[in-house]
Amino acid sequence: MYFENRVCRKLHEEHDAVVALMERLAQTIARHRDRPPEPNDPALTRLMNDLVAELPGEITRHFDFEEAELFSYLAEAGNDAIGRHLTYEHGLIRPIGAALVDVIGDMRANGIDAARWGEFRRLGQQLYDYLVPHARKEDMALLPMLDSVMDADTEVQLYEKYVENA
Repeated sequence: MYFENRVCRKLHEEHDAVVALMERLAQTIARHRDRPPEPNDPALTRLMNDLVAELPGEITRHFDFEEAELFSYLAEAGNDAIGRHLTYEHGLIRPIGAALVDVIGDMRANGIDAARWGEFRRLGQQLYDYLVPHARKEDMALLPMLDSVMDADTEVQLYEKYVENA
């Protein structure tokens, strides 16, 4: 998928990255559905590090930017329905992502037992189930809409605002 607008390209790149991370999460959950993984499993350690590093930015910075800048821009252009719908989805995803990061912190501090692993699996599956379709929906609906209506001056202003906060 290619976008002329740099804001759209940047958000699409972030969507691709978060979908890849969610795929790794789903694969890890599937591999260890019967029992918790070993705590020193390097793939699990890498996954947990990546989740803790990436989720807050994706869920806070990315969502906040969309809500404050992009959805309001579209609303001013006469389309507020997509922003309302995606904001609703953000409200579902944010607490799941935050809870998963908290569980990872608990597992790091107290070890991986069946209860903690079960919670990690439950939250991880929920996050996958909500975030992957959400990112794809934005790629297929939101970004093409923005790409076609955003003027060059607004693009420059919003792109600079977004990358400065990266």
